[in-house]
Amino acid sequence: MKKKFIEDSLVIRSFRQSDIPTIFSLIERLAIDQGKTHEFTNDPDNFRNIFNNSSLSINVIMAEYNKTAIGICLYFFSYSTWRGETGIYIQDLFVESRYRKNKIGKKLIDRAIIEGSNKGATYLRLAVNSQNKTAQSFYASLGLAAVTNDIIYAASGPAFKQLRD
Repeated sequence: MKKKFIEDSLVIRSFRQSDIPTIFSLIERLAIDQGKTHEFTNDPDNFRNIFNNSSLSINVIMAEYNKTAIGICLYFFSYSTWRGETGIYIQDLFVESRYRKNKIGKKLIDRAIIEGSNKGATYLRLAVNSQNKTAQSFYASLGLAAVTNDIIYAASGPAFKQLRD
């Protein structure tokens, strides 16, 4: 029998340093959920170090249900040179599958927007896998619009080293 979700047992909060291993674990589950474990090459020590890097400003909103972490929204600040405005970029949004459909993803995004707005952010950006139609529908239901004239380019590994050298 499926247990009923009880809203009063949900806590949405900013992360603490002690949450870093849990955040790593949830991002690892995101890779599993997306069938992309072969692309997930991060490790706990490296992950911990990004939170201690003063040149990066990584922010995470946690979702806990009955004191168990069930979701995260990891974001950082960006800047639009054309608009002259600061925004937030959501790098990872994940909610454990059995807790989806309870508006937890929306609550995580809402909290990130509030925290970002309190620090001057005026817009939100994120990228979603072109094959992930469920996520695309979710973001559209929140009022986010696909930016059809933008294409993301990337270089990593040997390609990045070649550009660097």
